[in-house]
Amino acid sequence: MVRFIILWSVFSVKNGMARLYGLRQDIARGELAALRNIVRYVPIAVVLGVARALCALGLCGRAFRLQNAVATENFRCLTGETSTINAVWIAVRRRLLEEAATWGQNPTLQRQLKRCTDQLDAVVAPLHQQNIPVILAPLHSVSDVLAAIVGASVTPGNASVVVSASAERYNQHARTLGGVQLDYCSIHQENKTLASNLMSLIADVAAGKQNMIIFPDISPDYTLQAEGALEAKLPCRLFGRAAKLHHGVVRLSGVIRAQVIFYHLSYDRGLQIHIHPPVAANAVADAMPGIIEQTLREYPQDWLLWHSHSLYFINH
Repeated sequence: MVRFIILWSVFSVKNGMARLYGLRQDIARGELAALRNIVRYVPIAVVLGVARALCALGLCGRAFRLQNAVATENFRCLTGETSTINAVWIAVRRRLLEEAATWGQNPTLQRQLKRCTDQLDAVVAPLHQQNIPVILAPLHSVSDVLAAIVGASVTPGNASVVVSASAERYNQHARTLGGVQLDYCSIHQENKTLASNLMSLIADVAAGKQNMIIFPDISPDYTLQAEGALEAKLPCRLFGRAAKLHHGVVRLSGVIRAQVIFYHLSYDRGLQIHIHPPVAANAVADAMPGIIEQTLREYPQDWLLWHSHSLYFINH
């Protein structure tokens, strides 16, 4: 009898926990569906305004507040400025804009993305007309997903993002909703399927069939365990200090003799794009640190990675 009561109690607890977990999953799905309806039908400026007010009330939790502290200290230490970095708002805005651009199909944001795409295509299309391979190098500002959507939409209307391992955030269905032909491949060997696509991507880019997108400002320690090689880092100077950037853009542009177009997004009463003149492959290593530093100084409240502890100043 005692054994029966114990067994019954254990299974009752397990069943209760399972039901509670299922309830939480249902609530989460309902919240996500509600969010997607909001960003579809409510003006995006209103959505962002309400979200920012909620962030200001401190409702985002301790983890985000710690990110704020790290981000602000990194910013102040490097730039000498005394203002703060609102990492919480940067993260929340990013999520809302990404949902609005993909699942939400927000018409205002789609028009803003189209405007950014047209501006970038005005630089990219002439290079394709001259049979010059193109590598697009967006920085992690506002949203890496939106930056990739813009990059994938320019001539020839097809692109692949070179990522670390399988760091693909949105699945094929979400990317289709974003209205882009966008694939992912890896510069690392841990994911064999993605890595095997790199050689065919290089051939396609060299032939002008698609563009390569690679983020030049990814912290090199992010890929240390995947690559584990010193040659993956580009020694340089940032903010007057010895630093190391990820070497991917330099290596890949050199392989296919591509012109590299650096750009980043910002958000000020709407999505904006800032595009640097094309850089020849043999000049990328010299130009890249200055472009990254300039962007971080001029648009600090749009950059996504301030909360990374080591940034570009690791010693390996």
